[in-house]
Amino acid sequence: MSEARKQVLQMLQDGKLTAEQAQELLQALEPTTEEPQEAIEGEVVQPVEPPDMERFRRFWQYPFFIALAVLVAVGLGLRSLYQASEGMMTFWLFCVSGIFALTFILTVLAFMSRSAPWVHVRVKEKTGRKIAISLPLPMGLAQWGIGIARNFVPETEQGNLDMAAEFIRSARHDLKGPGTEPLMINVDDEDGDQVQVFIG
Repeated sequence: MSEARKQVLQMLQDGKLTAEQAQELLQALEPTTEEPQEAIEGEVVQPVEPPDMERFRRFWQYPFFIALAVLVAVGLGLRSLYQASEGMMTFWLFCVSGIFALTFILTVLAFMSRSAPWVHVRVKEKTGRKIAISLPLPMGLAQWGIGIARNFVPETEQGNLDMAAEFIRSARHDLKGPGTEPLMINVDDEDGDQVQVFIG
């Protein structure tokens, strides 16, 4: 049994989750190796092919190197302005300093995103049209947001936030290294559309 499943069962035992919430969480943690075929109106629907996780995990390099190049260029410009102003704070020196600080933050964020998992949404409509969306998922930021939101919601709703926080914590633990199996969630619409969400 995986560590994530043990944590969910422990939360159920401690009364932090209801049986229904625990069941939903356990279903969401199902590995993608199980590829059941689902029949919709007499047709066999094959699961959508999972995206190439390793290719998406390398995407952090593009914004990082672009931000790094801009940071170096702005830094050289800042140095020239500083020398020209003989150490006095001028309007342009102030503006370029702000741009330098912003670019530095973006460079750090791009570097930190190298280990961030991605969320991939794949929609296959009944008409045959396919939609694919892939975005990096800042799980640390999501956990922080849930922690803040917990202070502003009624006690009756805090169980749902706890469940979401536990899911994110488990996902961060289970999706750490390269080559790990992504989490997959299947949603079949009543109209026959197939939606799959991959987190990895």
